[in-house]
Amino acid sequence: MTSYLVMLQTNSNQPFIFSSPRLREQIGASFEITLLSHWVKEEAEKLLKPKPLPASFWVSDSSGKVIVLFTGHGDEPKAKAKVLIRRVTLRALTEAPGLDVTGVFVKASSSAVDADDLQKLDRVFLEYSLNRHPAAARFPQFPFLERADESALPAVAPLTKHDTIRIYKTARAVGVKESYEGRAKRKEQKKVEYTEGSQPTVSIDFNSILYTATKEDAKPEHKLSLPARVKRAWALPARFKQLDDIAGHLKTSMADLYRDPTRLEAAFQETALGEQEVIQDGDASQGSDLDQDLTPPLLSSVGVVHVDGNGVGAIMRDLGKAFKKTNDTLDKLAEAPYPREPNPCGEKPPRVHSDDREAPRVRPDDSTPSVFQWFVMEVNYRLDGVVKAAVASAWKDLEDYAHGRSAPPVVPVLVGGDDLTVYVEGQFAIPFAESYVRHYEQLTGEDELLRRLAVIAGAKKPGPLTASAGVAIVGRNFPFHIAYDLAEGLVSRGKKLGKRKGEVPCSTIDFHVLRDATVLDPDDTLDEYKGRSQRPFLVGHYAPDRIGDATTTSSEEAPTAESQPLSSWARILQAIAAFDGKNPDDPTQTTGDPFPRARANRIVKLLARYVTVPKEDTARSECLGYVLKDNEQAFATQEQIDNDKQKPDDGKQKSDNEKKTKRCEHPICTIRLEWTDAQENARGTKTLVKALGPLPSKTRLDDPDEHTEDCIEQVRWLLDLIDLSGNLPDGYLASRIRGDADCVGSQEAADNSIAGGAQ
Repeated sequence: MTSYLVMLQTNSNQPFIFSSPRLREQIGASFEITLLSHWVKEEAEKLLKPKPLPASFWVSDSSGKVIVLFTGHGDEPKAKAKVLIRRVTLRALTEAPGLDVTGVFVKASSSAVDADDLQKLDRVFLEYSLNRHPAAARFPQFPFLERADESALPAVAPLTKHDTIRIYKTARAVGVKESYEGRAKRKEQKKVEYTEGSQPTVSIDFNSILYTATKEDAKPEHKLSLPARVKRAWALPARFKQLDDIAGHLKTSMADLYRDPTRLEAAFQETALGEQEVIQDGDASQGSDLDQDLTPPLLSSVGVVHVDGNGVGAIMRDLGKAFKKTNDTLDKLAEAPYPREPNPCGEKPPRVHSDDREAPRVRPDDSTPSVFQWFVMEVNYRLDGVVKAAVASAWKDLEDYAHGRSAPPVVPVLVGGDDLTVYVEGQFAIPFAESYVRHYEQLTGEDELLRRLAVIAGAKKPGPLTASAGVAIVGRNFPFHIAYDLAEGLVSRGKKLGKRKGEVPCSTIDFHVLRDATVLDPDDTLDEYKGRSQRPFLVGHYAPDRIGDATTTSSEEAPTAESQPLSSWARILQAIAAFDGKNPDDPTQTTGDPFPRARANRIVKLLARYVTVPKEDTARSECLGYVLKDNEQAFATQEQIDNDKQKPDDGKQKSDNEKKTKRCEHPICTIRLEWTDAQENARGTKTLVKALGPLPSKTRLDDPDEHTEDCIEQVRWLLDLIDLSGNLPDGYLASRIRGDADCVGSQEAADNSIAGGAQ
């Protein structure tokens, strides 16, 4: 018996999705990538017919990557591997034009799959990928071909009814459900046919149930490429699947969740004139079930949220090590605390003798997978379930944060593996990112298998997996692909802090509010924060351990080593509340005036000057903020400063000409004086200083031996507070702080009841 491993994988997923500026096409493109598993399953079933797919067939199944196993006599498995690759890549070519799918196969070292076989398969895949033509080569252009709008590809005729029916059937096969209205129409049609005594067949009017292209897209004057037409056709099924996955979590009805991608696109970006007329006239879905759907309001800003798991790549690169870490507990795994797909290799790992040291390589028969094979599929499906459950929970939180208004439009465009990219209304983007990371940590921490894998991801002991989130808040018509690049850059910057060598991995959140569209390079854009802000923020389960004493108030002056009752994110929100003149513990109450924005912006500009001062410039540490008028290099003494402030016998203040001192213009001195003056004169600033005390100092996190003044570390939060204050929804601070306090209270109550029982 011989065995062959086959890998089929989509390449260049991000260019495939973001090559189009249109939201509909990005939604459809993302869904097309997920069809790979469906194609593999259908073609393998045809190939192995009449036998069903054995449990040993599946080795790995994640978004855009599938590994399967053929076992048989002689060259039979090798021949099947070639046929499967040919058929699946042909399906991709015809059903998802522009999607690049690569297939390779290798001979397995034994009848069972192990980590060495997977590494060998990866090497062959990388070698082959470097030597093949890109997908763009499938669309050669000659001088007489007309170029499509918004694309470098040639234009094609609109899709035919045969094309849309094929898409409809595929959508149903992968679990896209009809709308409630569509099912009602089918029921009514069946009832009429049965009454009339005719054959009970269902004649489906595709456009009345799951229309795939707007009337405007089908007009001949619209010059669209073949990939663009197919992506647009898949947009609605993809949107229906997104909403169906989270519908059980939300109070909002499906009709109020913006099912129509055409109307949804108009909320996020300018559309073609003809499409605007269609939307305004209500004809985009004329005759369909979407007539009564809400049309989302035009958004003033758009948030692009990108999240990437920390250490998941390390787990998937060394599955052999991960398996050894968890092998002794696989038989005792509890049910996952979230919805997930069933493991096709079986509900439980295959039984093997406990004293068999070669258990991973044992297969009782050809149809039974090895334990290692079961483990790989289980990790895949659990990670996929965690990501989808965290998205649904974060979406539910946004509905709560909306406080009675319609839930904000949320559009996941990339959900695969441990990666996530979501478009959302600008002011809800940061809350979504924080909520997703929080639920991701909670779900992985409650999962018996994934929490043990946290050690492979860098944790010192089993616990939650972590993630880094980047949020780019841009204008409504800003190009998505540039905003995505910026969000991806923010994630990379967060990972440098969250995954610092020698430290426990920690989740991070970073964000940028784009005001200057002349600087679009992510690196140049992020450079403007250097030394002027405390981003990225450490959040989540491991944040208290990482922050420790690295706070804006030095531990010598105000000890902070004791545990804080609220999460690191809730403490940031308390600082925002104080910055806005509200009670940090209850932001519904106003306690003072908001911190003057003009002063805050002035200090931020001074910080830009301060960061240019060489580190060796320590002379200003002796300065009291004033120098002599006749010699600016000489520091004024306290006595000279007090004399200038004293009033003469006539009770009048000394004029500037009479004073011997003047304010020092060195950045550090100017910042000190501005901050001191604010605390003395701006109502509520002392509350803000108190709220800033336990917040982390990025400078001290980067270098514990860095001796910067507390006032510098505190004012470095001002730019963050300005941006956060203006980009969070009304009521969010109170809702989130209250929720955090309630969690702490319930935990303390539980601890107290346990303690009481013990006594």
